[in-house]
Amino acid sequence: MNFAVKESWDIIIIGAGTVGLPASIFATQRHARVLVLDSAPDIGGTLHLSGGQMSAAGTRLQKEKRIEDSPALHFEDVMRISKNTANRDLVRLAVENAADTLDWLESIGFQPLPEHPVKGQDHEPYSVSRYVWGEHLGKSVLAVLRPQFENAVQSGRVTLKLNSRVSSLAQEADGAISGVVV
Repeated sequence: MNFAVKESWDIIIIGAGTVGLPASIFATQRHARVLVLDSAPDIGGTLHLSGGQMSAAGTRLQKEKRIEDSPALHFEDVMRISKNTANRDLVRLAVENAADTLDWLESIGFQPLPEHPVKGQDHEPYSVSRYVWGEHLGKSVLAVLRPQFENAVQSGRVTLKLNSRVSSLAQEADGAISGVVV
């Protein structure tokens, strides 16, 4: 059945998982009206299944443990480990924002394992200990994002539609995206 909803939002986020949850939280903190669509019956996406492993350089946790690190060194490690196949611009963007992201997650309750950060074990190790995850892996991240997200939904700043698969984007003649087809 096709129908049009004549409601508008500042931001439409497809997926209430690893990226969609924090994106919607930050958008609402900046007073945006947000619609979040997800095909699943619950929020969290791959956080229900993932290892929840995160790497970041220059974090509070590293400083507390007197580990010297920088986004530049993190960038070098990612390029070395990927054998220079990773997209340099995306890697630079990620490593330059990773510490703020991890510090924010910790500020809302995320707890890395006590022996963390570590150099890593699932791929060639980093040159510096910067890898962390929580006791319940990806669910450790979801556990701290869920209350933040649910508060945004309860406040009315986020409209959440679960069991809603996006099939395409609505596009104007000039290429601008004007909506989604669900």
